[in-house]
Amino acid sequence: MSYFNAEIETMPREKLSRLQLSRLVRMVDYCINNVPFYREKLKSAGVTSSEDIRTLEDIQKLPFTTKDDLRENYPDGLLAVPYDKIARIHASSGTTGKPTIGYYTKYDMEIWAQAAARVLKLNGIEESDIMQISVGYGLFTGALGFHQGAEKIGCTIVPASTGNTRKQIVMMHDVGVTALMATPSYATYLSDLVAGSQIPRSEFRLKKVLLGAERCTARMRETIEKNLGVVTADNYGLTECFGPGVAGECYCHAGMHISEDIFYPEIIDPETGRVLPDGEKGELVFTSLLREGMPLLRYRTKDITSLNREKCACGRTSVRMRAPFARTDDMFVFKGVNVFPSQIECAIDAVKGLSPHYHIRLERHGYSDSATLFVELDTPKDLLSDAELAAIEEQLQRNLREIVIVKINTRLVNPETLQRYTGKAKRVEDLRYSE
Repeated sequence: MSYFNAEIETMPREKLSRLQLSRLVRMVDYCINNVPFYREKLKSAGVTSSEDIRTLEDIQKLPFTTKDDLRENYPDGLLAVPYDKIARIHASSGTTGKPTIGYYTKYDMEIWAQAAARVLKLNGIEESDIMQISVGYGLFTGALGFHQGAEKIGCTIVPASTGNTRKQIVMMHDVGVTALMATPSYATYLSDLVAGSQIPRSEFRLKKVLLGAERCTARMRETIEKNLGVVTADNYGLTECFGPGVAGECYCHAGMHISEDIFYPEIIDPETGRVLPDGEKGELVFTSLLREGMPLLRYRTKDITSLNREKCACGRTSVRMRAPFARTDDMFVFKGVNVFPSQIECAIDAVKGLSPHYHIRLERHGYSDSATLFVELDTPKDLLSDAELAAIEEQLQRNLREIVIVKINTRLVNPETLQRYTGKAKRVEDLRYSE
C-alpha cells in the first residue's frame, strides 16, 4: 500500500476530529482578524471569536459562503493577506459571469502540492511513472495543480496541455507514457483516436488514466478503459478550494477520499441549509482549514453528493464522497421540470449501441419550447438495419420518459459527428432566449 502521508491518511477518526477542531478554531480567528468580509458576516451570525467554536458541530454556527459572495467581492475582497504575500493567481473559466479567482501564498502552494500528491498516490501514481498532463495549462488550476503534485512524488512529467491530439498520441507512444491526466471528454476523444490509429495498443505502456474537471459517465469510463486497456480513477477539485487535490479515488473504486484535514466537508439540504447525516444526498460544503491567502468558511459548492465515513479497504480513514450526481446550477428548466445533464447521461448509459458523446439543444418556437438530444451511435447508421436503429431509439425514449418525465426529442447521429472538447464539455445549448 502506497501513501503520500500515511500518518494523516490512516489517522484514527477520533484523532482526526481533534485535529480538525483545532484547525477550525484557528481558522475562525484568522478570518475575523484578517478578512473584513468575514468579520462582519460572522458578527451578524453571533460569532465574535473562536471561543464560540467548542466542537466540530459548532461549525453550524458559521454562515455559508456562496458564489454570489465571491462575485460581489470580486476581485480581491476576500483576500486575507496583502498582494506582496501572494505567490500565484488562478481563475476559473468564468463561463457564467466573472471568473472565480484563487489567490495562493507560498504556504498555500505547498499545502496544495501535498494535497495533489495525495490524490495522485491514491490513483496509483509512483515515482517510476511517466505522466502526461493533457489538460490546459494557464489560469485553469487543473494542469499546474497536478503538475506540482507530480513533482512532489518525483515522477516524470510530460506537460502536453490540450490540442494537437494526434501528436500527443505519438508522444505517448514514443516516450512510453504510463499515466494520463485529462478531462473525461478529452480522454474519450483521445482513446477513440488511439483505437483507430495504426499503432497497435500493445505498443503503448499506458496503464492509468486520471479523470477530473467534469462529470465522468459510466459509458465514458467504459469507452476509455476498453480503447486504451487502462484502469481509470476519478478526481475532484475546484478553484475555490485550491483546485485538484480535494479528493481522489483509490483502487477500491468506492468513492473519492477527501483530504479532510485540509478541507472540512459537510452535506446540507440545498433548500433549508440543514446539515444531513452521512449517506444522505445533498449539497457539498467545504471549509478551508489551512488556507492562508483566501480562506473560505462553509463554501457551498453546488455539487450534489453524499459522504461515507466508514474505513476503506485501502486502509485510509478519510471520509469518501460519491462522484457528484448533479449540480444545483447546471440544471435547465424545461416545461416546468428541473432537468440535470446527469439524468440524460443515465438514460444514455443504459442503452447498448450508443456512445457517451451527446448534445442537448433547447429551442423556442412561438410559445412552445422543444428539447432535442443528439447522441452518437457506436456504429455508423449504414451498418445498422432499420429495426436495430428503431430499437435503440425506442429504448432511449423509454429511459428518458422514466427518468426525465418530460418529452425530449432524440436524434441518433453517426460516430464522430458531434463536437469534441479538449476541456470541459459544453453539453447544453439553450437557444430559447437568444435574439
